[in-house]
Amino acid sequence: MLKIAVVDDEKSVAAQTECLLTEVRKELRLEAEIDVLGSGEEAVGSLKHECMYHLIFLDIEMGDYSGIDVSRFIRETLQDELTQIVYLTGKNGYDRQLFEFRPFGFIEKPASQEKIREMLSKYVRIYGETQERFEYKSGHSTYFVKLGDVLYFESVDRKVKIKMLTGEEIFYGAIQNVWERVKNKSFFIPHKSYIVNYRFVKSFHPDCMYLVNDERIPVAKGKRKDVAMLQMKMENGGV
Repeated sequence: MLKIAVVDDEKSVAAQTECLLTEVRKELRLEAEIDVLGSGEEAVGSLKHECMYHLIFLDIEMGDYSGIDVSRFIRETLQDELTQIVYLTGKNGYDRQLFEFRPFGFIEKPASQEKIREMLSKYVRIYGETQERFEYKSGHSTYFVKLGDVLYFESVDRKVKIKMLTGEEIFYGAIQNVWERVKNKSFFIPHKSYIVNYRFVKSFHPDCMYLVNDERIPVAKGKRKDVAMLQMKMENGGV
């Protein structure tokens, strides 16, 4: 289930955005929970209590605690690169300062159903639906993990390690068999031993990438062009 927040101190605008999100969610058949937060302070308070969101539709200009302040709290204080920020703005231009927080997109107010649909569709294209599960066997038992929680799969001898932010699991298997099951789910192969979830990549470099937990994943020489093309594709909305 997607967790979405609308942060706007104009009640009528926030309500309208929530209504549009609800309509588009139903249209796209997405399971989603939508919270409406009436100020930057309320948003930070919610985030402090470990209420994490996949998407935040964030007004830039709000009282004493602006969208920029909320963004800085998310990216710098929480060091959260997973939450995707869509800025709601009443201006035609965008403050260049906003780009340092790596926004997912911009919507001019009042939001339209078309723009909301564009952002939700783009999110699903890039990151998939978080409720999808990966099934694996260990011994005589079958286990499941949410694909949305997996940072990467790693081949270790004849085993596969599933790395998540909360820990890791290991099972006997071949990395190629894993790839056949996740290759259309926002995962990619930067190296023969790794299958990485794009959602958790913080930065790309010619010979490696860093994930949100600061782990370094190598990029094989023969994969560099493919990884660069994938990065360009994802930054253009997965198209």
